[in-house]
Amino acid sequence: MLKEISCDKFIEKGVTRPPIKLHSGLNSIIGTSLGGNSIGKSTFLMIIDFIFGGSSYVKKAVDVIQEVGSHTIKFEFAFSNNSYYFSRSTANIEGVNICDKEYNILNTVSKNAYCDMLKKYYGLDLPHLKFRATVSPFLRAWGRSTSNENYPLKASASSPQDQGIDMLLQIFNKYSLIEKQKKALEELKNKRRVFNEATRFDFIATVPTKAWYEKNEKRIQELENELLIISVESNKGLSDLDSMQAQQLADFRRQLSDARRQRTTLISQKKAFEAEQNPSRTKFENDFAKLHKYFPEVDLKKLTEVETFHKQLTSVLKNEFKENANNLQTMIDLANDLITRLEADISKISDIPNVSQAILDKYATAQKELILLRESNKNFEAKTKLQTEITNLESAVNELTNTLFTKIQQELNNEMARINDIIYNKTKTAPILKISTQKSYEFFTPNDRGTGSEYKGLIVFDLAMLNKTPLPVAAHDSVLLKQIEADGVDGIFEIYAQQTKQVFIVLDRIDTYLPKTQETINSSVVLKLYPNGGELFGRAWNTEREVNKVEHQL
Repeated sequence: MLKEISCDKFIEKGVTRPPIKLHSGLNSIIGTSLGGNSIGKSTFLMIIDFIFGGSSYVKKAVDVIQEVGSHTIKFEFAFSNNSYYFSRSTANIEGVNICDKEYNILNTVSKNAYCDMLKKYYGLDLPHLKFRATVSPFLRAWGRSTSNENYPLKASASSPQDQGIDMLLQIFNKYSLIEKQKKALEELKNKRRVFNEATRFDFIATVPTKAWYEKNEKRIQELENELLIISVESNKGLSDLDSMQAQQLADFRRQLSDARRQRTTLISQKKAFEAEQNPSRTKFENDFAKLHKYFPEVDLKKLTEVETFHKQLTSVLKNEFKENANNLQTMIDLANDLITRLEADISKISDIPNVSQAILDKYATAQKELILLRESNKNFEAKTKLQTEITNLESAVNELTNTLFTKIQQELNNEMARINDIIYNKTKTAPILKISTQKSYEFFTPNDRGTGSEYKGLIVFDLAMLNKTPLPVAAHDSVLLKQIEADGVDGIFEIYAQQTKQVFIVLDRIDTYLPKTQETINSSVVLKLYPNGGELFGRAWNTEREVNKVEHQL
């Protein structure tokens, strides 16, 4: 149990308060008969939550940190006659210090590791149970958002309902009975998530609806018939080709046609070059003699000089003709090699020489579409099967969960009815917990939805949980108790007085209750706070004087 709390910022009348000693059962933090506010009562409950691994004290009680500054809470736990000392600073809420009895720091561990230690010390070694998630809903300090009268299992304002339901299964040691099914269900949902992502990014083909699937089935039948007709009409074995082979064959045929056409062009170019390499110069000389016979005035010498120049030019160009011819032959040879290779590739797939390129293209296109449609429908069938498995397993988990919760509900509801009868002497209806599914539940008091009745329901629920589970602690702020009529509070304190586990309550104006209730409260007081120096931190900062002081300093 939590045995002691101290802090050098806890002040009374200008002097540091001595350690606040706590005990088993009821621990009361009380104010004055005038009901003074902003003296630290709720803040002290937030500090208790801080000690039990919470962070709301730092995150939500920001005015305290602003006014007091960073400070360290020191505390002692006692288990089996052994004391364990810790401290936790508001400047480092993710760490908890392990200390000696003088609160000298020996080591610092993470908040999660510290909560695991408390789980062990409190004997909460139940499968999957997390200490913080277990105690958090039952530390109902103002400002923590855990006083929702409709959802008593919420660990925070944002925590989903199924988290509280899982915690309930765990603390009643029933979770292992559905653990395998829940794990299998989560794996199926992960598969569905991966499948949907793959579809969204077009990694796999599928169809979105059953109607689309049926449309594909109709088109698949049409394509199968079309391929059969092509194969029969060609009578060349097209039906033995799969879509990839058909596509390859069509591509090879197209490449072969291009290669042959290119080779023909190259051969023609080579022949043209060869025809220009060896012109007959003797023929030119004879022609000059005939020309002189008919035109004696022609200057043969000049013509001869021109021809000589042409011979010299031909000599220069001859090498170029030869080189170009060689290049063309090399390209022809390459074309021949490509043609030979393509013919071999075509022969490996299928020898269908009389099938036109158009037929091959048509066959390959139809085969490709057919495979895509079949793949899409196959994936749709897989997705439908996966969704069916998820639905069936969800139903099985819900059925088993409902069976388990029927027992838990009955046990808790019976205990709440027993406690409620003690409080009201069997004159008022008791709250009821009703689990609808593994993700939702209801909590209400039949025929009585008043504020006081609903807050009373929270307290009765917590007391039932303390009695029926290993839950080690609960805390109730005055905001709950103030809403309940006086006779109801008297009855609640009768139950508090019987409690052996630690319960922390905040209350003021105790003189409005029965003498027996006042006696119970006074005997359980661990901290009394009051205005004008008796506040938790020795002062209040919501008074006009304090506000003016701050403004003056600014």
